[in-house]
Amino acid sequence: MSAKLAVVIHAEEEFDWNGGFCRFNDSVTHHQELIVLIREMLLIGAKVTLAMDYPFVTSAGGQQVINTFRDQAGEAIEFAAHLHPWVNPPYLETGEDGVASELESYPGNLSAELEFEKIQVLSHAIKRETGLSPVTYLAGRYGIGPNTRRILQRLGYRVDLSISAFSNFTHQQGPDFSTFNNRMFQQDQITYLPHTCSRMSAFPWASKTLNDHPTLLTGQDFTTRVVRKMLGVRTYRLSPEGVPLKDLIAAARHQLKLGHHQLVLSFHSPTVKPGMTPYVSSADEYQTFRATTLDFIKWFNRLPDSEMFLPASLAHHGGCYA
Repeated sequence: MSAKLAVVIHAEEEFDWNGGFCRFNDSVTHHQELIVLIREMLLIGAKVTLAMDYPFVTSAGGQQVINTFRDQAGEAIEFAAHLHPWVNPPYLETGEDGVASELESYPGNLSAELEFEKIQVLSHAIKRETGLSPVTYLAGRYGIGPNTRRILQRLGYRVDLSISAFSNFTHQQGPDFSTFNNRMFQQDQITYLPHTCSRMSAFPWASKTLNDHPTLLTGQDFTTRVVRKMLGVRTYRLSPEGVPLKDLIAAARHQLKLGHHQLVLSFHSPTVKPGMTPYVSSADEYQTFRATTLDFIKWFNRLPDSEMFLPASLAHHGGCYA
């Protein structure tokens, strides 16, 4: 089976990552830098999914990005939905500072009615600006919940990118994905393609075991920490944000060897402008981020029988399974 790569950009507003979830932080000023990087990725053969939240879609900057790539939609560009509930109508009931609680920052924690209304408003905004109804969904903070699947079905979505393999956000009142590896699967007509994350060990047998049994060696007790250290266990998200190129390649090779042929390379759109996210604070760091992104795509395209894809294509083919 061919190796496939989706490039997914969390296209969102700029905010202080340590300053809470404020309704009034809705600026999008990184659009020019984002357009430049997307063009560079397209030129080397990438296909790009813009998972867009409400401030991005409704801002002048975000709309400029949409208009720049509108004629490539369905071929090299996909317009998907990305819900940040604290900046998406109908707005949460907050104090004068407009700051939502951490619990409310995960859309899956909201009532079924409110989660539905927020995704519906976002879906309508995307269709209004792009002319297309999104079929791919990415919850903000990966925050799907017990009602999300039914809501997505009701609104015509077919693909969900919200699962973050091996991750557990319960310490922040978020979802627990610690039982999930990177295997794509389908449930109730929704195809789930996890954000790629790779657990690796210095010992090949241990790497396979850790991926086949995601909850193994995830505890924080002394013995578990010692065993992880002895086995050289490392975990890498497939993202150019803070992960060196050699580690991205190692993570991708590992997943492909395990038979997980659909990979997701992801990053947050404000990272393209220094100072907007913790991953890029200077021009030099941006150049490292840019080079890592482009060099990984070039490396992937040199693999035998490799293919770039848009997640929406999984809906057209009813899913594809490794």
